[in-house]
Amino acid sequence: MEPEFHDSQIAWVLQQESVANGEIGIFALNGEAYIKKLQNDTDGIFLISLNEKYAPIKVSENDRLDIFGKVLGKSDASAITGHYR
Repeated sequence: MEPEFHDSQIAWVLQQESVANGEIGIFALNGEAYIKKLQNDTDGIFLISLNEKYAPIKVSENDRLDIFGKVLGKSDASAITGHYR
């Protein structure tokens, strides 16, 4: 989800069953996991990437969309290495 999130970073997530329009969340769409911004408007529900090279993903009524929670922030993995043993 570059440019905001990069490989090897840890996303901090508040586990909840819903995400408000415009919030970044952790989703599973038909079994595929995503970190995306939710867009819910008159055109439908979309998962939006912050990376402009990826098109929005439209969620159809036949799709299975699971919401794992809202992304609160991020950390580099190196910042917490060694804290948990």
